[in-house]
Amino acid sequence: MVFSSTQKPKFKQTLTIWPYRSLSNRGFAIVMAVLTSLAFCIGLGFFLLGAWPVIGFLGLEILVVWGAFKLNYRAARQRQKLTATERELVIENVAPTGETDIVRMPADWLRVEVTPKTPPEISARYRQRIYVISHGKSTEVGGFLHPVETPGLAAELSTMLENAKDARLQAG
Repeated sequence: MVFSSTQKPKFKQTLTIWPYRSLSNRGFAIVMAVLTSLAFCIGLGFFLLGAWPVIGFLGLEILVVWGAFKLNYRAARQRQKLTATERELVIENVAPTGETDIVRMPADWLRVEVTPKTPPEISARYRQRIYVISHGKSTEVGGFLHPVETPGLAAELSTMLENAKDARLQAG
């Protein structure tokens, strides 16, 4: 549903979610400096013992660690922006590459479903997922979040949709 310039939504609530990364850019630089210094000291020891080819493998090891961190930071650029109005829920998925996919769902009969209902044990290989369902169409929300954050997101999303429903009922 698209609003014309004269018909703007009376209610609008936005929620943006993204994956959490605890290591800042400065922390990353410190970790890489410590690892590089450690590899240099180890490499120097092997070089003095006459095993100079070890230096190349230590350099390769540093390169692999740096690449893994960069891939992790790239994955952290993923976002989901949820916008609820009295008429629809707009889910804007932004991939790590910057590509955007927009899903629009009418607010009528919109519900939040968490599957499975009971949270799994910490050691389980599966986790709970949040789906927004309306008229047989479903979309997953927050699939990239930590499993501990799932119940809180489901509750907040349900509250956001209830507020939109209340605004729709008050508008008549």
